[in-house]
Amino acid sequence: MEKAAKSKVYTIGIGNSKSHLTLEAREILAEIDVVAGHFGFIEMAREFINPGAKIIDDREARNRSDSFVFYQQKRVAAVVTEAIKGQSVAVLSGGDSGIWGMAAVFLEAQKEHKNSFDLIVIPGVPSMVSIAARLGAPLQNGFTLISVGDEDTPFDIIEQRLKGAAIGGGVIVLYKLILENLAYPEFYPADMYPGLYPPDVKTKYRLQRTYEILAEHVPLDRPMAIVTDVHDQTSNYSSSIALLGSDSGNESITITKFGNFLEKAPEFRFFTTIIIGDANTQVYNNRMVNPQSNYKWKYDTEMLTGIGAIPYLKDQNTFFDKKI
Repeated sequence: MEKAAKSKVYTIGIGNSKSHLTLEAREILAEIDVVAGHFGFIEMAREFINPGAKIIDDREARNRSDSFVFYQQKRVAAVVTEAIKGQSVAVLSGGDSGIWGMAAVFLEAQKEHKNSFDLIVIPGVPSMVSIAARLGAPLQNGFTLISVGDEDTPFDIIEQRLKGAAIGGGVIVLYKLILENLAYPEFYPADMYPGLYPPDVKTKYRLQRTYEILAEHVPLDRPMAIVTDVHDQTSNYSSSIALLGSDSGNESITITKFGNFLEKAPEFRFFTTIIIGDANTQVYNNRMVNPQSNYKWKYDTEMLTGIGAIPYLKDQNTFFDKKI
């Protein structure tokens, strides 16, 4: 078990709920010198954080920055400074820090500073995994994960990823369905991010193109789940943020058809994820499931035939006789 130590930066994925924090993460936070991250993540993990730890709240960096680039630079620099001074620092990311989180940024910083601090990546539960569990087992046979509103990836590249996913025919998971500059235009200046303006128009355009590209290969009656605020994410924030999650702050799950994608688009929030099933996806009991991938057999009542003869089940013969 990794323990907090001096001159180390830990990037910690905290999942979507404090119940997702692993034992390893909790033990590190209990001994850490400094904790940095979005204020919502800090609030979520606060009960596990060393009471004497210094807190670096991202809002301070935001207030001192006039663009997202400077904001990112300042929040990373603040952590690196503490680490170089000999402090152990935990950087919190929602979900897993290696999936659109902070792990890669600090690996780059470690290289830039010639390994003047150690970096340990602590895994977390990604949103897609939490959401899949809520739905049943929609990711059983693999999937493609795409961030539709990734501000730092040119949209023509995202379009190519969508085309590949559609042609591939597998389950598709869509993250970040709306652009962040809808809520934080000051951090995405138009001169640096011309492709994001006007944000409401560009968000609608991206969603329209996403639908058009996928619809070339994905049948309109394909099962689709829309999940917002998994594990009541928004309830972890002491102050509301426009478009963050559901209006109630409670988890919302809708299972519908892919053909309803654009009709449902006005309901999408930052904390909305969509899972579009493939040709094998089934829906029953308000659950989505992809059968296991071994096509040579499947679970059915015929599997019970003769099972009572298995030595460790010999005392259950009567039970299995009734089931057959």
